[in-house]
Amino acid sequence: MNKWDQIFTTNPQYKPLNEIFLAELLEKIKKETNPNPKKMIDLGCGTAKTVLQFSKLGFEVTGLDNSIVALKKLQEEIDNSKEQNITLINADLNNYNLTLEADIFLCNFVYAFIDNKEFFLKEVAECLRDDSVFILITPVIHKEIIYTEEDKTKIAVDFEETLKLLKNIFSSVDVYHHDYIGTREDYVTFLIKK
Repeated sequence: MNKWDQIFTTNPQYKPLNEIFLAELLEKIKKETNPNPKKMIDLGCGTAKTVLQFSKLGFEVTGLDNSIVALKKLQEEIDNSKEQNITLINADLNNYNLTLEADIFLCNFVYAFIDNKEFFLKEVAECLRDDSVFILITPVIHKEIIYTEEDKTKIAVDFEETLKLLKNIFSSVDVYHHDYIGTREDYVTFLIKK
């Protein structure tokens, strides 16, 4: 049993994507990149309900995760729903050669756990077409802010370093900041094009 299997045996609860922001993001994608996106890949789906959210919107969905325990639990959720267009794949994003095609690639609150971020991002870049996008959602920290242990998000990555790496690999990176909980927490959605 790997560490992720151990974590998912404790039944961690994850929030779905904000539906209002998701609708706005999809509208932007339809207007600027692909008028009719149909296929989504969730990179590091865990037990989150994101695959179900996209499936209910009519997408053909593939979820990838390193935890067999998470995938089994998520499959139970899928089986209990009426959604039929979801496929789950056991894969370690740290060394997975991504060869799947999709209109939308999503990585939500997983980026901090990817050891070789450059390898991962280059794998995603290889899969992007001119009419597909990569949505990366992650908590970030900023160098100019002093964080206490209490208000520092444990899975945050450095904003400036992340943005620099993304801009080195991809041609277009839009940034949306969200302050959901505290005065110093910054959750960022990067909308990325090939």
